[in-house]
Amino acid sequence: MNDYFRQDINRVAEVHFSIRPLLVNALRKQSITDEGRKWVGNFENYYDLWTASFSDKFFDMATAIRLGSVIENCLKKYYMDKKGYINISQLKTDRNYKRGIFQQVQSDQTKGVIWLYNEAGIYDLSTNKHLVSIQEAMMHRHLYAHNSGIIDDDYIDKIKKITGQDIKALPEIAASYPTNDTYWFEPLTRLNDFIEEARRFFSLFPYHN
Repeated sequence: MNDYFRQDINRVAEVHFSIRPLLVNALRKQSITDEGRKWVGNFENYYDLWTASFSDKFFDMATAIRLGSVIENCLKKYYMDKKGYINISQLKTDRNYKRGIFQQVQSDQTKGVIWLYNEAGIYDLSTNKHLVSIQEAMMHRHLYAHNSGIIDDDYIDKIKKITGQDIKALPEIAASYPTNDTYWFEPLTRLNDFIEEARRFFSLFPYHN
């Protein structure tokens, strides 16, 4: 894998695999006094308070968003390297470039990054066996970055197209959606997989000039 991609993904992995466990351990060791419980509730320690307030979920959302940004930046960096662009100003002179295009990894986005790479003769992303995982990760990134994890019909439909799963049919979703705003935290439990899939995805890119 290209060193630039490895370093960027490693920074995300460090947060998830190293810093997060350290934070969890520290919070568990921090007891809440009897006086403190009068203010925050009957929690033994700050880890219990952290999870009860869903702060752990929002911490993981930030990691998922960052992973999506790394995927976007790596796709942009690879394109720029192959086109010989040394800065964003040069990239903006590309007639096929448009803002946000490196986020647009879905197969049904006719003028997204798959099309852009093919148009430039750089690399057929559709041949990469890890593309579906990247498409799913980027869809979750959009959910967390723009809707704080609250699902809507557009997200449900797009996830079904990517994975084949209709999350609206799941009991925990059907019980509240669409009557109530419904958070979807399940993808956060698979952050490990999405990080490793990002590694695998970029490891298949041809790096020779």
